[in-house]
Amino acid sequence: MARAIVKVQKNKNITLPMWLISRFHVQIGDFVRLEETKDGVLMKPAKLIDPSQAYFWSKEWQAGEREAEEDVRKGRVKGFKSVKDLMTDLHR
Repeated sequence: MARAIVKVQKNKNITLPMWLISRFHVQIGDFVRLEETKDGVLMKPAKLIDPSQAYFWSKEWQAGEREAEEDVRKGRVKGFKSVKDLMTDLHR
């Protein structure tokens, strides 16, 4: 397990080592969770997505969203006044 010592700066910021940023894919603006432990403080990357909405942010779902947006942009969509009109069009 890798370790690092960092200095608390004048404005109470700390700078994370590059190896840690790379290993945990931390980006500027990301949030981290700090947890008090019996040995000190544990820092973890934080996921701020509501668990019930996590599916929406999956790679697969986002690919489908991009495909749907492209279909709308290219006019590959239709509108219907009723379900009956939709069903008639589907059966053509």
